[in-house]
Amino acid sequence: MRSVIVSLACLLAVGCGVPRSQYDAALADASARRRACDDEAAAKQKRIDELEAKIAEAEGKAGAADEATRAELEELRRQKAAADARLKLFEDFLAKFKKMIEAGKLDITVRRGQIVLALGTDILFDTGKTEIKPEGKAALGEVADVLKSVSGRRFQVAGHTDTVPIKTKEFASNWELSTARALAVIKLLIDKGVRPDTLSAAGYAELDPAHSNATEAGKAKNRRIEIVIVPNIEDLVKMPELAGKAKPSAPPKPPVKR
Repeated sequence: MRSVIVSLACLLAVGCGVPRSQYDAALADASARRRACDDEAAAKQKRIDELEAKIAEAEGKAGAADEATRAELEELRRQKAAADARLKLFEDFLAKFKKMIEAGKLDITVRRGQIVLALGTDILFDTGKTEIKPEGKAALGEVADVLKSVSGRRFQVAGHTDTVPIKTKEFASNWELSTARALAVIKLLIDKGVRPDTLSAAGYAELDPAHSNATEAGKAKNRRIEIVIVPNIEDLVKMPELAGKAKPSAPPKPPVKR
């Protein structure tokens, strides 16, 4: 059923004037990301099945499974649930932003395990400016409508530039420009009804490129605003090896009186 829906979407997109090569590339990219999410969930499930079989065998022979095996199984089940949740969230965003993706206004990526909405700053801003253009305001209005419908999540708005330096009265470097653009986007999202307490801003200048800056096409893709879906605490992998280090040390023993 999913493949039928995708095929119809392709036909509609091409029929509306979107180049077939552009849409096919976007579709292949989204499919690859979905397969990666599926593979992650499948790998977790395979390991869970192995551990459950190991526990069942141990209980059948000795009446009790190894404690470390049980702990690993519990942690893998938690990771599998988190992977399933990320996959569902990714698919939800693909569906909700389908029109914007088809129109080339927005891209959805997974970077460092986080779902990222990316909008080119060429749509949002004039060169070296932070005032959002009318077409950028319209695009961010669509984004705001979706973000408002997502509960229990926080969003980091991050500004990125290419490697072309800037030095003006307003901006001493790309650090200032990228941060100011992120703040401008946040203010507009708040005006459109996104809760302020779900938003944070960051500026990365040219130091976190998504593509090579060796070509003009790569530079254009690096000039972007990213809206990162911040993982919930329960989605993060537990690090029990750090738990002991976080505990306060015992107070020193009083000196022995002689």
